[in-house]
Amino acid sequence: MEVVIITGASKGLGAAMAERLLSRERRIVGISRSPNAGLAVAARDKDAWLDWYLHDLADVEGTDALAASICAGLPSDATSYALVNNAALAGPVGSIASLSGAAVAASVAVNLTAAMIFTSRFLAATAGFDAERRVLNISSGLARRPMDGTSAYCATKAALDMFTRCINAEPDDAGRAKRKAKAVSLAPGVIDTGMQVFMRGQDADVFPEGRNFKAMKDEGRLVSPDDVAAKIVGYLQRADFGATELDDIRNA
Repeated sequence: MEVVIITGASKGLGAAMAERLLSRERRIVGISRSPNAGLAVAARDKDAWLDWYLHDLADVEGTDALAASICAGLPSDATSYALVNNAALAGPVGSIASLSGAAVAASVAVNLTAAMIFTSRFLAATAGFDAERRVLNISSGLARRPMDGTSAYCATKAALDMFTRCINAEPDDAGRAKRKAKAVSLAPGVIDTGMQVFMRGQDADVFPEGRNFKAMKDEGRLVSPDDVAAKIVGYLQRADFGATELDDIRNA
């Protein structure tokens, strides 16, 4: 049996990845703020193992407790273990001068802190397991280029890229691991999800770049979550996973 943990698994790309990964030979652990009845039905139809935890990753203390509980309960005899840090907030949107402390704190908590916490707990819990361990951080092209009005998102995704590099820089999880974990920070492209709806819905005075996203939608240039999920699932299972630590699914 394989084990895959996915944050932000109820909507958009996360839900599409979870559905594609459902299998009798794979245990999926999903974390999200909201349920997904369709995924539950799909899991039953496929006789697949789907664990679900409702949690807001902006609650840092709760996230640490949940991550510790989930990772402590992982089976020790799986053939492979993967953590997909997918959850993200697009907001707050606007000039840096307009940002509020609460909005920035929520962005950092969901986009970066949660990934760091889950990765820490995941690596510690699986260090003694003799199986492949992979961490896939869902990044963004905006981690690698700035965009007016999205400083919190850009900064947290850039930090996630650096955190990925730090995972790979550790030689052997402080000498405790039987197998070194491999990590990749992967930009998925511009996807037709609720996050895009949010970005397109912003006032032009607050987020001028929104007009570009509207044009992409109107011209059919946004990619469906299912299509991107198919590519990412294939990427996660590649034999050379980790060869390129900062990658873009459009180049894979």
